[in-house]
Amino acid sequence: MSDDRRTYSDEEFALVLRKAAELAETPDGRATPSNGLTLSEMKAAAAQAGFDPTLVERAARLLSTRSSAPPSVVERLIGGRLRHGQEAHFPITLDEAEAARLLSALQIEIARPGTGHSSAMGLAWHSSDDVDVVRVTARSDPDGTSIAVDLDRRGTLAVTGTVTLLSSLTAWIVMVVVGNEVSPVLGAAVGATGLGGALAV
Repeated sequence: MSDDRRTYSDEEFALVLRKAAELAETPDGRATPSNGLTLSEMKAAAAQAGFDPTLVERAARLLSTRSSAPPSVVERLIGGRLRHGQEAHFPITLDEAEAARLLSALQIEIARPGTGHSSAMGLAWHSSDDVDVVRVTARSDPDGTSIAVDLDRRGTLAVTGTVTLLSSLTAWIVMVVVGNEVSPVLGAAVGATGLGGALAV
C-alpha cells in the first residue's frame, strides 16, 4: 500500500518511472510499440509533471545534435572521431552589432588564430593550423539563429600515424642491427617477429 503523503526525491522519482516502464512491457519482454511524442506533447507532459517546458526543449535540441552512428573501427583505434560537428538553433535573431560581438567573443574563447567576418546575416570563422581545422558559422533566419561548429582532425591522424610508423620502423631496424651483433639467430628472430607484427596489423 502506497503512502500518498510521502515525498520522493528526484532520484527516487526517476527510479519509479523506470520501474513503471519495465512493468509496462509485454510478457515476451518487448516494450509496447509507440508512435513517439512530438516536442509539443513532451513539453505539455513535462508541464503537467512540474518540469519547465523550456528545459525540455533545450534537452531535445541537445539530443538532436548528437550523432547516433556508432564509431567506426578506425575511430575506435585512434581514440575518437576524425570529424566532430554540432549544430544548434536558438530563438534569437542576430543583428550586425550582435554578430560582431559574437565573432569577437568566439575569437577570444577559442584562443587560436583564425579569420572571420560578420554581418547582419550572421558570421563565419575559420581557423586552421598544421593539423586541425575549426569552422564556426552562424546564420540568421526568420525563426532565430542556427550555429554550426565543425572540427576536422584528419591532419592530426596523418601526423600521428606518420610519426608512429617512423618510430616503429626505426625501433625495428635498431633491434635487428643490435640482435645481429649479439647473435645472428636473435637478429633473424627479431626481424621475423617485427615483420609478422606489421603484417598482422
